[in-house]
Amino acid sequence: MGEKVVLSPLYRGDSREYTLSFVDKNGTAIDITGWKVYFTLKRSIGQNDGSATLKKDIVNHESSIKGKTKIVLTSSDTDDLKPDNYVYDIQVKKPNGDVITVVMGSITIEADVTRRAD
Repeated sequence: MGEKVVLSPLYRGDSREYTLSFVDKNGTAIDITGWKVYFTLKRSIGQNDGSATLKKDIVNHESSIKGKTKIVLTSSDTDDLKPDNYVYDIQVKKPNGDVITVVMGSITIEADVTRRAD
């Protein structure tokens, strides 16, 4: 089971980056070449993936050999999110087909004040 983490609140329409580093029990970087990283945001755990609020699939990593990848949420990704509490998880799928949930938790999307389109 993955680590449970409550992410800091995110204002609707804001961008945010999450950097993940994969290391073994000795702190040595794990080569993540060929891994897929999935970020899924939902209103509830029971919601199916097809109707998830936000999904990001990462296959190009910041540094595969050094075990580093980045999940980037753009302002376009978050602009239509309704202010509320959400659940999320981050899973990896290894080339051999193994799927591992590395982190899961919750995040609050806050209403923003500025909604300019320019």
